[in-house]
Amino acid sequence: MELTFEKDDLLHALQILQGVASGRTTLPILSNVLIEAADGKIECVATDLEVGIKIIVEGVIQEDGKITVSAKKLTDIVKELPEDQTIHFATTANDRVEIKCGDGVYKIIGLSDEEFPQLPSIDGHSLTIDGDTLRDVLRRTEFAAATDDVRYFMNGLYFSFLDDRTEVVATDMVKLALARCEAFSAPENVDGIIVPLKAVKEIERTFDGSDKVQVSIRENQILFSDDTSTLTTRLVDGDYPKYREVIPESAEGSAVVSKELFLHAAKRVALLSNPKNHCVCVEIDTERIHVSVSTPEVGEAHETLPVESSTGSLRFGIDARWLIETLTHIESESVVVEFVSEVKPIAFKPVNRDDHVCLVVPMRLES
Repeated sequence: MELTFEKDDLLHALQILQGVASGRTTLPILSNVLIEAADGKIECVATDLEVGIKIIVEGVIQEDGKITVSAKKLTDIVKELPEDQTIHFATTANDRVEIKCGDGVYKIIGLSDEEFPQLPSIDGHSLTIDGDTLRDVLRRTEFAAATDDVRYFMNGLYFSFLDDRTEVVATDMVKLALARCEAFSAPENVDGIIVPLKAVKEIERTFDGSDKVQVSIRENQILFSDDTSTLTTRLVDGDYPKYREVIPESAEGSAVVSKELFLHAAKRVALLSNPKNHCVCVEIDTERIHVSVSTPEVGEAHETLPVESSTGSLRFGIDARWLIETLTHIESESVVVEFVSEVKPIAFKPVNRDDHVCLVVPMRLES
């Protein structure tokens, strides 16, 4: 095989694929990226047997062929090559790879492609999603998903296919994020699917600038693709929690406050919170929001913020990490805080929008 690349084209693909190529595995081949030149196109592939990504890379083919090579080593080399020189990539005897760029020559030991897993092909039901919409619902929800929960079905995002809309949900039972968008044309008899969190993060990276993303669903697999990239992943098998039951239908009180003021006050006050529970106290009344913390071993802090409007009052504890994370992912200048009681989930929403809601379970405050 003999190929020529521009640095930016090859590096962009490798940086995406390196997120999938596993560095800790009993199968060395999974740490490699497959480079294949055939039928006039160059494809780079990586998989960890759960998520697989294939990217078409711009380049010139002098000779067809395929080889696998360490994703990390190749990425590290290409990253350091000069910007204004083309990269010449060729295989030699005994599965060796030779990379030439300017006056530099680099030789890497590769592995035959014979043991490299084939990505599944999915011919099932397909639909097209606007790229901005897909990235938006993922960005507004993925932070709330569980990352190491033994309830494996919570380590992912749930796509709920309703007649008039699609709801994307993530929860770890302490916090919950829900984003709504237009209804997707889902397969028959499929009410919802759970996409694993690792795949979600790779979808955001792989289709970062895509205008449209094609989605195909079949049995326990889902495929995302655009003109140059394809991502496949196994769906999570399990019954997602009945999330609508925990979303309050109405609130006893609410307050509207500047998101930036609230966010930065929370960050500063949290610096003196107890590192064991990160709890801060939030007091809401008709004129202000007071954020405070008192930790005997560390110190104390408090800040007062004006509210734009408020009905009702409440004093509750909340994990500062989840408060900061939630406020960070709400995309509006002001945020609505809705509450029922100090033991019911606190809701955070963007002003004048009903397509995003985040819930955080409050913490018990010491008297």
